Amino acid sequence: MGNFSVVFGEDSGIQENRPFLSGVEKKSENVRRGDQEEAPKKTFYAGNLFANQDTISRKFAMKQKEAMKRVLDQFKSDLQTDEEMKQMTEHAETLGDVIRDKTQQIQGVDERRAEIQQRYEIDPDSQEQKDLELIQKANGAKEHPFDPAYQLTEEEQERYDNLPPLTAYQQEMLECDEEEKKYRRERESAKIDAIVDKETVHATQKALLKVTAKNSMVGAQNDAKKMMESALNEVVSGLMQEGVDKVDENMKETQEEMAENQEEALEKKIELEKMKEEEAAQEEARQELESTVLSAEMQAVSGTQRAVENLQANIKSLVQDQVMLDVDMKGLRVNKQA
Repeated sequence: MGNFSVVFGEDSGIQENRPFLSGVEKKSENVRRGDQEEAPKKTFYAGNLFANQDTISRKFAMKQKEAMKRVLDQFKSDLQTDEEMKQMTEHAETLGDVIRDKTQQIQGVDERRAEIQQRYEIDPDSQEQKDLELIQKANGAKEHPFDPAYQLTEEEQERYDNLPPLTAYQQEMLECDEEEKKYRRERESAKIDAIVDKETVHATQKALLKVTAKNSMVGAQNDAKKMMESALNEVVSGLMQEGVDKVDENMKETQEEMAENQEEALEKKIELEKMKEEEAAQEEARQELESTVLSAEMQAVSGTQRAVENLQANIKSLVQDQVMLDVDMKGLRVNKQA
């Protein structure tokens, strides 16, 4: 297997300052026939791995928004708690003023009673005063039916049933009683509300001191940090996995391409061997043809030489015959002359 390097770059659609990976390179050596030589390097451009950068950015932004929401919610909760405690404290202080005012009003009622009693010149031991006190006790029994201190005896009940009409003094004094009751109810209500507010603030402060880091602003910030780290790890893991998948895919394609190239090379080699065999056969046939032609030529030349020799022999024979004929002719002529 040859050397492979994976280069991660920015695609044309990716803006500046976006995360990218670069310079990831894997080297290997190829040893063949005892000689060490560096195999050809295959390079895969992985810039397109970030084609979904917008999706990743949206996911990261969503996680960032969730982290900020966690911090803001805790911040708002803390602010709301602080505001509520502040309002309760201020309300308790206001109720303290109400309590003091009602106490002063009750004191004012007592002062008015003394003034009424003095104005009507009522003796504390007089029957009019005693009748007033019996009426006040009967009114208290109505308001506190289960309190023995306000229950009338049979004698008091009989006296109460036979009381004469109210005097002006008694009427004013009973009005003071109703007014005092009103102020006392308002003061008690203010006291209860103030106690509730103070105890609520105290309990809240105590709870805040014992609150775990998870529910505090520091805890919210830590949670936000963890959320951002988790989001970053998720994005990086996704990119790395995508890069690995892309490299695996490219390596697979390269292996397939190399296999195809090897197959093509083998086919070319087989074809070349066939061509060599055909050329050898053709050369052998050509040589055989040349040998045959040469043999035929030699045979032709040999035949020609023999024909020439035969012709020469025939000519020689004819010449000899002619000579003999000439001799014979001369002999005949000599014989005739003789």
